[in-house]
Amino acid sequence: MPQEKKVKDFMIRLEDYPHIPYWFTLRQAMAIVREASIKFEGSFEPRAVLVFDEKYQLMGMLTLRDIVRGLEPRFLQETALIKADPSLTVLLKDLFGPGLKEASQKQVSEVMSPIRVTVNADDPIAKALALMILENVGMMPVLENNKVVGMVRMNELFQEISRIVLGE
Repeated sequence: MPQEKKVKDFMIRLEDYPHIPYWFTLRQAMAIVREASIKFEGSFEPRAVLVFDEKYQLMGMLTLRDIVRGLEPRFLQETALIKADPSLTVLLKDLFGPGLKEASQKQVSEVMSPIRVTVNADDPIAKALALMILENVGMMPVLENNKVVGMVRMNELFQEISRIVLGE
């Protein structure tokens, strides 16, 4: 029986995955995401940034959705206004208006998502897949000796499953 592949065989190493301190602004985080997209073009597209404290302890994850949510004007969250203007013309004008750069100065710690689940580097990929499905996440930090060593994403695990199913 072939040796079962481990999470570490599919993870993106922390050195290669975008990560920032919690005091960075959304603007700085956006620059890091853009830089990583250019650096790793063709290999992977970063959809999140890991957020650490000053002791390099993992605090959370800043997804692209978190960034956009952090940039939105406060009244975008008011459903009555959205119902009154279903085309969102007023909202879009404000979202892309002068307040956008001001909103980009928020600290990432204000809008980041908590880490819901992690996996160990030596765990089998079946465990990673099960956790991702149960927790409804597309990626999660990989730990080794209780330290973050990388990220594993559904995308890479799906490629392995499809390779097995399709017999490639």
